[in-house]
Amino acid sequence: MYKQILFFFLLYTSFFGFGQDTLGYEWVKMKTYPVGEKEVWHVDVLENYFVTEKGLMNKYDVDGNQLFSQSIKSLGKAKQFVSINTSKLLHFSEDQQTLCYFDNTLSSMNDCIDLAEEGLVNATMVSASSQPNKIWVFDRFNSRLLLLALNRTNQQQEVLNIEGTLDASNIGQIKERGNRLFLVDPAKGVYIFDLYGSLIEFIPEVGVIQVDGHEKALFTLHKDKLRIHFFGSKDSEEITLPSNGITEFMYRNQHFFFRSANNVDKFELQFSE
Repeated sequence: MYKQILFFFLLYTSFFGFGQDTLGYEWVKMKTYPVGEKEVWHVDVLENYFVTEKGLMNKYDVDGNQLFSQSIKSLGKAKQFVSINTSKLLHFSEDQQTLCYFDNTLSSMNDCIDLAEEGLVNATMVSASSQPNKIWVFDRFNSRLLLLALNRTNQQQEVLNIEGTLDASNIGQIKERGNRLFLVDPAKGVYIFDLYGSLIEFIPEVGVIQVDGHEKALFTLHKDKLRIHFFGSKDSEEITLPSNGITEFMYRNQHFFFRSANNVDKFELQFSE
């Protein structure tokens, strides 16, 4: 936690305290992982790296050593992987409309959840929740968000009529971070909800590809830059991306993972006076 606080202090003061001319920054590449053009990847909180490859799911440790491999051909094409905790990974198939569990050795844990049985008509994206054993699911057909209880015993909650309420017809990502739920509409900006499903803030910002963040700040990825929004402040600033062609990213433990055509590169953002 101390390192996280220090990181965000340096990040904030570098732009708003001393100015970019006084305290500079540079991207330092730490690791490169393989990813095929049409494959799916994920990084968990321990910075283990997961990636699909021709019907397989592979797991690599933080040093890039392959740990486990598992066939997932029978589950349908993966749309997303979601870490529920350090010992549970979810495989989401949009084609099959299923959520399937794996443990930390990539062994299948139990039967898959059929989302149609949960009243979901066309689930297109999911996000882990900080609430135990729950996951956010976006049902595009009904334009609603559902906080799905994976153990099927806890009460579920939902946000209805997303398009009508937000006037947002092109939701491209949902992501929960730091007790906030973010909905991205690339044509309009980022909608921020609390964990009860109430809209608390809107960031008008056209061209956002993806978001990630922390309890202190939100990062928004654009074609050629990463913009930083500090919670509790109206100020924002931007950082030039470390390379061209970045299409996706994740933030883990002060490290940024950027996806390009054939690689996922792990970077650290370092500051210098």
